[in-house]
Amino acid sequence: MTSGGIDRDGLCDECLELDLEQSFANAFALYEGARRGRNTRKLEVYRSEHGPPYLGHFHFVTSLGSRLANPSLCRLCHFLKQTCPESGNAIRPYETYKLLAICSSESYLFEVPKKANRKRPEMRPWGSVDHNIFMAVVPEIPMIPKTGVPLRWFESDLPKIGSIYRLTEEQIWDFQKCGSQAHKFCAPKKPAGASLPGFRATNCLKRPPVVEDRPWSVKYVALSYVWGPPSGDWPKTILDAVEVTKQLGEKYLWVDRLCINQSNLQEKQFLISKMDAIYEGAEFTIVAAAGDARTGLTGVSTVTRKLQPLVDLKLRIRTAPPNPDPSIKLLGITTTEHNEISQDGEYLDLHRFGFRATHQLDHEDIAEFKKEKEIMEIFGISREHLTVFQDMADDAGVSIEEWMPNMMDMSEKEGIPIQKLAPHILREIATAMVMPEDMIRNLKRPAPPITPSSKVGKPLPPGQERGTTILVSTLEDPRVTIRNSEWAKRGWTYQEGVLSNRRLVFTEQQMYWECNGMAAQESLDIIDLYDPTKTRFADYMLSGIFDGDIHRVPELQYGFKSSDIDGEVPEQVLRLDSHIRTFTSRNLSYDGDSLNAFLGVAARYSTDSGLSLLLGMPVWAGQFATGKPGLQNTFALSVSSWTHTAPPVDKDAEMYVMKCPRRPQFPSWTWVGWKGRANFSANPPAREDGDKPPGWEDNVHVEFFRAMTSKDWARGISGRLWSAEMMLHAEDGSEGTLLVGHAPVKNTAADQSKTWLLTIREPLVLKHMVLMHSVIQGEWRRLMGKRVQIHLSVPMTEVELTAGHKTGQLVTVLVFASRVPFIFNGTARYLILRRADDVGNRWERIGRLAMTIEEWELEEYKSTAGMIAAMPVVKFGRDLVLV
Repeated sequence: MTSGGIDRDGLCDECLELDLEQSFANAFALYEGARRGRNTRKLEVYRSEHGPPYLGHFHFVTSLGSRLANPSLCRLCHFLKQTCPESGNAIRPYETYKLLAICSSESYLFEVPKKANRKRPEMRPWGSVDHNIFMAVVPEIPMIPKTGVPLRWFESDLPKIGSIYRLTEEQIWDFQKCGSQAHKFCAPKKPAGASLPGFRATNCLKRPPVVEDRPWSVKYVALSYVWGPPSGDWPKTILDAVEVTKQLGEKYLWVDRLCINQSNLQEKQFLISKMDAIYEGAEFTIVAAAGDARTGLTGVSTVTRKLQPLVDLKLRIRTAPPNPDPSIKLLGITTTEHNEISQDGEYLDLHRFGFRATHQLDHEDIAEFKKEKEIMEIFGISREHLTVFQDMADDAGVSIEEWMPNMMDMSEKEGIPIQKLAPHILREIATAMVMPEDMIRNLKRPAPPITPSSKVGKPLPPGQERGTTILVSTLEDPRVTIRNSEWAKRGWTYQEGVLSNRRLVFTEQQMYWECNGMAAQESLDIIDLYDPTKTRFADYMLSGIFDGDIHRVPELQYGFKSSDIDGEVPEQVLRLDSHIRTFTSRNLSYDGDSLNAFLGVAARYSTDSGLSLLLGMPVWAGQFATGKPGLQNTFALSVSSWTHTAPPVDKDAEMYVMKCPRRPQFPSWTWVGWKGRANFSANPPAREDGDKPPGWEDNVHVEFFRAMTSKDWARGISGRLWSAEMMLHAEDGSEGTLLVGHAPVKNTAADQSKTWLLTIREPLVLKHMVLMHSVIQGEWRRLMGKRVQIHLSVPMTEVELTAGHKTGQLVTVLVFASRVPFIFNGTARYLILRRADDVGNRWERIGRLAMTIEEWELEEYKSTAGMIAAMPVVKFGRDLVLV
């Protein structure tokens, strides 16, 4: 041992005692044994009586204490320090840490259980999926045992610091596996014989490179990057992209600033509108996610990258003393410690593991969905709470309708509102206090699938170098790096990432590949987890982020999804809404690009006789399943559905206010005319305790498209359906379209040089805006006896809202009313308008009001006319013109 407690191999006393090779082997045996039913280890969410929830049980290697916080000459300590959070990081720092060994392929951890005919969830078997072991530095938190990790740590913290892998063989990173499969999800989309006038590409084989006129059918690579300040025609990022294109065997590179004639405005506008074709038609897109045009691509020429942390350790022959305690070997802890933590109760987490559970209804599910919606309305419970009660009903062998009266009885006896009963039951289960086993048995997560013991097991792969353990860090997950980059904050780059079928991303640390079927990062060889028979990445791997997920949540998601849009109409509307929400959360240097930077995505969803966009508003350009045209109704619905993401003005309030700057070159009635994140499904944000505010989930926008394009449901909705008659016209009088019947949509209002006005003909407006306190517990206000929800894009108090209507500076106009699809209530949608001139000839949309028409009211209306006659509205007396 040398001075300072460091031996000749550069290790401190504590690290010298570690046998990491044996820890890898023991952990591998633990997971392999659990997978084949040889031991009882299972992965669940647990909680002690007073502690936080945690995931367990993993292989405990050692406690690192606080030594990573102190300077050290130890090579292993220095390596481990690079894989734990520090004070300057976005992750919260902890005082002490431990080292755990974790299995990389516990697929049931992240897979969504599938239900068939309301039976218990079933998990698919592990099959022949290989697994490996990685290590990670995990914070030590009081009341979480040595073998546990904090709940949601895998999704939130681990990607930010990276995992520790043991090199087993030469790592070959080959994204061309994607191309070799030639599957439909990733192939460039170029219809046979299609052309693109004005298309040019950079010939990368010429020195210097030259921009040439080429047919669109030629193979080419595209580039996506942040322009930044002026830097000439050939900044470093473009020159590096030329080199990458050549090195990957391609000849042509498409770059917007070079291949679009910036001085020919007509040609420029045409090519901007064809961004979907340009990026979908590329072999792949090079994404520069580090810096701007001046920066260059890291690792290509002179731009260096952060080194991948690595440490090599010589194997030492150790003779472990005999120990009859198997727990020490498999879990790294003693039997006594294991028995202590085995007393912790299983904790049912409603948001388990962060997996995105976006359930899409098939046609056969609609009746079940309707029944569930009805129960949720009757009892005032959320879908998550309904799932808990449904599980209990399944266990008891009765229907949910028969079970809910039992829950009401329990609610009254316990003195707990029915809306709070499900969380109460889950807490009781978690602490194992009152619920009998026969009641909670089926509330537990399904047992992990077991690989048949007869299947030959695979041993831990040998290390890359005999006699040496080489550890490498996977670095920060590139998905996290990309999310935090300037590239991911810019509006123009959004459609470039979304529209591309394959992306090769250069971050500050490494390269990242994502197509529509797989994802891979340079620092980790996981190509074997790609299933060419399904043309999809393994379900339990982290999902891609270019399908609208970059801005979904602050954590990563699991389960690889397709970005293909060839689905049912409601799924397309839902995806389009998501694109608008994500795009509007990004920044634009010029307000005039608000529409141009989205035209590529818009073109992807625009058809002549179906779903289309009209100045950003999703509409149905064809006819409904009833045979009636859908333009008038869907335009009225869309223009009155979108809101800006905003906080409530007070706790439990149904009034949401945000200060959003206007873009006056675009109309106020479309999200294009405003800065700020726009939503078409107005869902109130969750509180800190996880429960949602009393506001309802407004998913009418998607569900209306679903119902009106279904023969089974369209007639039922159309019996209570009304929308205002509106006309879109240019201010100079040169063009105009009455938005009724089968009016043309695709090229309407395409000329951005014109000012477009929207006229509401013979409008019906609210009689007054006096909000009254509700006598119903949990409700905020009622307007003329009806429940309402208000969203405003400009700062305004409730008092100012009321006063503005009294003085005539504000008016709220009815534009849409309908039975809500799949539930018995109805909705009326209003636009809140503010005077845009002194005399009231021009008005500006500043918000919307949604009003619930309750079921008992709908039953009293004999027709659509009767429904409108019962609305608290009066005739305004003249047309309303919206700027």
